[in-house]
Amino acid sequence: MVKEQLHLFFKYNLSLLSFGFLLTFISSFGQTFLLSLYVPAIEQLLDISNTEFGTVYAIATIGSALTLPKAGGFFDKIDIKRYSLLVTLGLVLALLLLSFSYNIVMVLVAFYGLRLFGQGLMSHTSISSMARYFSTNRGKAIGAASVGHPAGEAILPIIITLIIGSLGWRWSLQISALTCLVIVAPFTIFLLNQSKARLRAYGMRAQTEDKNQQTISIIQVLREKKFWIITPVLFIIGFTNTAIFFFQLKLGAAKGWSPEWVAASISAFAVAGAVGMMGVGSLVDRFTAKKLFPYHMVFYILGLLALIIFEQRIVYPVALALIGLGHGTGNTIKDAMLAEIYGATVIGQIRSIFITIMVISTAIGPIVFGIFLDMNISYSTIFTVVLIASVLASLNGSRKIKA
Repeated sequence: MVKEQLHLFFKYNLSLLSFGFLLTFISSFGQTFLLSLYVPAIEQLLDISNTEFGTVYAIATIGSALTLPKAGGFFDKIDIKRYSLLVTLGLVLALLLLSFSYNIVMVLVAFYGLRLFGQGLMSHTSISSMARYFSTNRGKAIGAASVGHPAGEAILPIIITLIIGSLGWRWSLQISALTCLVIVAPFTIFLLNQSKARLRAYGMRAQTEDKNQQTISIIQVLREKKFWIITPVLFIIGFTNTAIFFFQLKLGAAKGWSPEWVAASISAFAVAGAVGMMGVGSLVDRFTAKKLFPYHMVFYILGLLALIIFEQRIVYPVALALIGLGHGTGNTIKDAMLAEIYGATVIGQIRSIFITIMVISTAIGPIVFGIFLDMNISYSTIFTVVLIASVLASLNGSRKIKA
């Protein structure tokens, strides 16, 4: 019965789900795990240290985070096709700018664009669309679209590494830009055109909802207790994930693991993340995201414990699998919960506020880890501090959230 329901769900919503998947997949071009592949070449180009590069990356990321509430809020006001194309064009321009960069200013601006349009708005457009257009089966829709993230983590690093090795890092960025322009943009329009019935259904539903709920201010959100229950969990996950992937090769060297083993282990994070995103969707639709929110951090904490306690190389894919499971389930739960608490009509504004928190955390992670590493503080010590913070965030997240 359950399999039949899932089959029908995907059959009748394939176009819109594919749109969501495509955008989260392409958001990889602005994610740290992929940008980290360009770090050695850019560090050599600019002749800077870990801390200096981390600072440049943090400035660009924080700048994109501060822009997100305004840019993300337009999702609620602009036609979805036009909004998606604008985001794609912004990503194309950022990729091209980085490919032609020869100084720190160009790199800074390019990273700002990649973090804003790639990591930020591509993901935002995808998941906000799922939360908006699926009033029922929202958890499954968000989970299905979110699988684009681990799919990108599993597939794109291999492709980009091969292109960099054969053609160079600049050509790699230019090929990525061309792909977004001639494949992603037209396919996005095609998929949305195939989803007109679902889009029209939302438009009719939105007209009957309370007009007072079609706008919300940042100040209003910050004043509410639920913001401070949700935020620490989002912050610690973004902080830790980005820092681990940003310095993953140095982590491997410190533990005695080969670069090939470290790179191959990322697939464990991707696969576990996909399982978590898809697996928890039905549970969200059954129990609600608010009830499930406190529990996903258990997997994350176990993954950090594994990195602290064990040195064997097998621990890295196992730890990444646990972290990926916590990350994947948490993403689906969090995005569904925001729609449950705040409503679908303001989902663009709300998600952009919380994405800002997450993006700021991803900016701070590499620079803090870079400072600690330059001070010769061990990874075990760093992860112990992160573990304590994760436990405290999880306990705080267990408090009751009211809509």
